[in-house]
Amino acid sequence: MAVQVVVRNGTLFFWNLSANVGRTSPNRPDDVQLVQLGYACAAKDPAVDAKMRPIFAAVVPGAPYTGLPNDPLTIAIIADQKDRRGSTQDGHISVLTNFAGGTYGQDHPFIIVGLNFSIRGALPETFPRIDKHPLCPPQLKAVSIAAAGRI
Repeated sequence: MAVQVVVRNGTLFFWNLSANVGRTSPNRPDDVQLVQLGYACAAKDPAVDAKMRPIFAAVVPGAPYTGLPNDPLTIAIIADQKDRRGSTQDGHISVLTNFAGGTYGQDHPFIIVGLNFSIRGALPETFPRIDKHPLCPPQLKAVSIAAAGRI
């Protein structure tokens, strides 16, 4: 996983992926766990549409990801792309590449940006220390602790 600093009106910290997550993607374990944690946090985020919360709540941080169509993470990604963001429906979450705007094309936000906001909302006092979240899985926790010296 790559730790990136996004500057907008001062300094904002974002967790970014090292590779795409989802169908036909590399699905590196720490990247998958970051996305899983993001969806677990989004399930409790009051800014997220109530119809999406049960879909996101089915995603378990740290669960093995199969990449299959019936995997809860695949279902959450596709639902997020279709219903919540209106973005490209390719079945995977892309690495954030446009740090200035957080969007690609004209107005499609990178999903990882929204997941960061959900995680930040769940950890208002300790973000970006995602290892402090009780649902943070072990491999992601280790990455967060290792990155703490660079934050």
